[in-house]
Amino acid sequence: MLQAAWEFTKRNKGKIIAGGVLVGSAFAYATSASTPKRLTSANQHQELPNQARRHYIFDATHRSCDQSITDLIPPIVSQIEARFDVESLQEKLKNTPSLTTDQKIQVWDQLKKNTFARLVSVAYGFSILTLTLKAQISILAADTCAQFENRQKPSGWQTYLPESVTTLIGSKNESNSVTPADNAMEVGNRRIFLQCVQYFTLRGIPELMEYIAEAVSAELQNWKLNDVKTKSEMRELFDRIGTRVGFTGLLTKLVAPLEGEGQDAGSAVVKLLQKLTTNLESTKSIHVLNSLLDFYFSAALKMVENEEQSLVKYVPSFSNSFPVLTSTAFDSPLFNSLYSSDIHQFAVYVFNS
Repeated sequence: MLQAAWEFTKRNKGKIIAGGVLVGSAFAYATSASTPKRLTSANQHQELPNQARRHYIFDATHRSCDQSITDLIPPIVSQIEARFDVESLQEKLKNTPSLTTDQKIQVWDQLKKNTFARLVSVAYGFSILTLTLKAQISILAADTCAQFENRQKPSGWQTYLPESVTTLIGSKNESNSVTPADNAMEVGNRRIFLQCVQYFTLRGIPELMEYIAEAVSAELQNWKLNDVKTKSEMRELFDRIGTRVGFTGLLTKLVAPLEGEGQDAGSAVVKLLQKLTTNLESTKSIHVLNSLLDFYFSAALKMVENEEQSLVKYVPSFSNSFPVLTSTAFDSPLFNSLYSSDIHQFAVYVFNS
């Protein structure tokens, strides 16, 4: 049975369709895992201990989650490229000799803002996506484990029966019973809950980019193209932009705003969303978000050859870093963030919360 479950997980990885209705393989596993499974040993039939099952469900769902995050990257990249067009501005500077000096300065100024905003948008967009889906899958995995454990609790007179008898009774009852996980409404609630990632990719990302554009413009307004800046000063700039962008409640606003009309505060979906937003706005989450952002900012600064140079030379370096920052390959910022100890600890924290 364990092998069959493992094969099922492998076959169903990566089923999220980017930009469409979110049907994550991690969710598929989480719902299918609600069916009880038994391990057969040489001497007896014994249910997998709760702790071992918890580890198994957690690990399996998060392996699928990693692929789901990777699948959602392309539509985010497309939106960022469209909002902060760098290439056309570069092309205009190169191939429009008729531009006056003032016009060139204006184009350069816009290019500077777009380059920095694009870099920061990738860092925040990818990091928030990672945090959100990791938190969601941890919440659903914990819920699946809770259903297993509640289902196995003996009640009333069954407590006094020998284990061999209760095992037989349990097997018979399980074939005729319907658990909460089998309920179509419960499955529907989980699907709606997972769709807040779709909300983030379609509506949250554009809103995030506007916050970033405003913050970048404010921070760069007194920076001239011939100003000489060190890498340390550039890193401090990213932190100041982050301070402007990262206001309290940002993640809730971008991922799962709960202030809309017609929402039942007691509904299962709203309770799941409230648990998600509580975890996303926690001190633990903000700490992990900052650590994920550093993967992207550090990678961008590695593209800069000199420790100190004029701002005009930072612009092409950061522009050229875009393919590196948006890559999903091994040792890319996204790959490193997915397998960082911080994101794993955060997932465990949400799973146990």
